[in-house]
Amino acid sequence: MKRRDFLTLAASTAVLPVLGSGSSVFAQSKPEQLALMTWGGLWGDGMAKYVDTQFAEKTGVKIVQDRGSSPVERITKLKISMDNQVFDLVQLHDGIVPLAEAQGVLEDLDPNSPNLPFLSAVPDRFKRKGWVAMIYSALGIVYNPNLVKTPPKSFADLWNEDYRGQIVLPEITHSIGPYMIPIGAMAAGKDAKDADAGFDMLAKMNDLEPIWAKDTDTIMSSLVSGEAAVGLLYKSQTYTVLKQGGKAEWVFPQEGAISYLSGTGIAKGTKNKVLAEQYVNATIDPSTQGWVAEVFNYGGTHPDTLKTLPVELQQRVQFPDEEIARIIDLDHQFISSNRGEWTDRWNRVVAGG
Repeated sequence: MKRRDFLTLAASTAVLPVLGSGSSVFAQSKPEQLALMTWGGLWGDGMAKYVDTQFAEKTGVKIVQDRGSSPVERITKLKISMDNQVFDLVQLHDGIVPLAEAQGVLEDLDPNSPNLPFLSAVPDRFKRKGWVAMIYSALGIVYNPNLVKTPPKSFADLWNEDYRGQIVLPEITHSIGPYMIPIGAMAAGKDAKDADAGFDMLAKMNDLEPIWAKDTDTIMSSLVSGEAAVGLLYKSQTYTVLKQGGKAEWVFPQEGAISYLSGTGIAKGTKNKVLAEQYVNATIDPSTQGWVAEVFNYGGTHPDTLKTLPVELQQRVQFPDEEIARIIDLDHQFISSNRGEWTDRWNRVVAGG
């Protein structure tokens, strides 16, 4: 992904039918439901309301969400079920996709499939061989202006004694939990891949008694309640905090903000590939993808989605050129290959195990 291209979405082709050829559905025996592993809370509720319900109405097939697993656990579930796959779809963020690819748990997405008419228009930077993003944003710093005297300007500023017990951060099982290591390294003035520097900074942060959050809803609720005064959060979710009554300002860190994508893949060995393809297609349909901006202030990844939004929402989901130039694309392959070791090391630092 090129930084300057990160959020530059150009106009594309005309809208195509969301579910493709209707006859192809019945080439397979039609199931009563598809199983989707995704996040719970606000995100799962949004998927159920704006994607799952419409899909069920058009196909007659219900979507059953499995919300009980972390992204890594979702990949494990897919792996152990491959001989008799019980899942059909999985949602993952870009940082975990290399692990899913390494484990071989995703079906390839075929841009020529009649069930995926929107896929080819999605820019390459938003898709992988077996996964396509439906949303994008950037990870930076959020703070409560009523509780913070000196606003943070950089990731390094988070290591401030003034924030003791009042900073909320993702724990290692969170989708972006491992990002704390490269963030720590950059805060120390080192390369993002300097894990030793990152873990040294993690130990220093742990001494400040932060609030370790298992999911984004917990991060946001901590900010809304005032339990936390500062933390890490996507630009998009800052507006959610404000909508829920919290006080929040978002900062594009001096080191650069970190790109964030989230999307959908098809479970390897699914018994319902045609319908699964149609579901993936529904997640990138520009005629309906705008819900992610309206509800969560995320940008939709299909180029035609932007023009369906009101001007105010277009401004929220886009970034100025000078910020786009400083978007950081972490090496997710590197992070994925070190995830197990980092998890063990994290637990020793944070939990003292």
